[in-house]
Amino acid sequence: MADRAFSATVGANGIATITIKTGGYQTWRVTQVSVEMANAPIGTGCFLRKNGSLITPLVATGDAASGEPPIDLLPSDTMTVQWSGATPGLSGSALVIYEVIP
Repeated sequence: MADRAFSATVGANGIATITIKTGGYQTWRVTQVSVEMANAPIGTGCFLRKNGSLITPLVATGDAASGEPPIDLLPSDTMTVQWSGATPGLSGSALVIYEVIP
């Protein structure tokens, strides 16, 4: 198992997006994505997507998507965590736990 941390800052439009891609020609089997945005106002949305398709909504201030089934992320795939309706200047983070599939 491996993990990788990502972060993004909320822009003037109230949106922060983290884009997650594998390195090089690797395929990742993602088993958990944890998110956190301290002080996100009530009503801030947070969504985890793969190639634009919704995987799950998350609690904006802190939550984790995990369990069955794991999500395979190919080199051509993009996974995103996006917060909307947040206060500009806040920082959001995501921790991705995965294993590299040979």
